[in-house]
Amino acid sequence: MAALAYQGPSFDIFNLGESETIQLRDLIVAIENALGKKAKINRLPEQPGDMPLTCADVSKARKLVGYNPTTRLSDGLPRFIDWFLRMKGRQP
Repeated sequence: MAALAYQGPSFDIFNLGESETIQLRDLIVAIENALGKKAKINRLPEQPGDMPLTCADVSKARKLVGYNPTTRLSDGLPRFIDWFLRMKGRQP
């Protein structure tokens, strides 16, 4: 609710996430588990800028709007997929 009182720029950008680092392969496994499907992966040579680890830097959101993530990826991902599929009129 603190975000509603935010007085900064109208079109500011905030990273939102769990704020813990995750390896791409672990993220893929988590998505596979949540969907109950195996990903079709086409492995290519590493490219400049490829990121083996990813992490949402939530420090700006924490400082300016009091953002404090409480949902772990392992809990939130299945809930997001369920919500997304319901909005699209499909079931997992």
